[in-house]
Amino acid sequence: MSPKIVIGTVIAIMVLIIGAAFGLSRPQAKPEVNPESSGKLTASETFYDFGSISMAKGVVSKKFTVTNDDSRAATITKMFTSCMCTKAKLSTGGQEWGPYGMPGHGGSVPKIAAEIAADQTGEVEVIFDPAAHGPAGIGQIERTVTVEQNGQAPLTFGFRAMVTP
Repeated sequence: MSPKIVIGTVIAIMVLIIGAAFGLSRPQAKPEVNPESSGKLTASETFYDFGSISMAKGVVSKKFTVTNDDSRAATITKMFTSCMCTKAKLSTGGQEWGPYGMPGHGGSVPKIAAEIAADQTGEVEVIFDPAAHGPAGIGQIERTVTVEQNGQAPLTFGFRAMVTP
């Protein structure tokens, strides 16, 4: 190959890479939250004890039910976890959002606009990977998942576990 062809090919590849990087870094459209949807979610259970769990046996999860007893729709605007070893998902009305993680790990926590209609329920699934911290993660742990609501105080779901090898 001639040097001109090699240089031209390298320049073309660099232009494609730079163009892709700019395309991926564009701000995402923010979901619109209906200002009328400020119903309040409640949960009868907000803490769970997994007891003793083994790193070798892998990921464990727990589903918490959230209820909108209000006459207005409730909107979840953001979900995040307290540690990179934990993820959270939301499901309601046949739709699913997530998984979401810890702010600052794997990017920012995106805003969402997940509505739970009046007198309806949803599920917040908390997923914990006991092997995420390696041998340093053995012992008693406690983690949380925060669910922010439009115009309301956040809901916090917590769990604990005794992690064994």
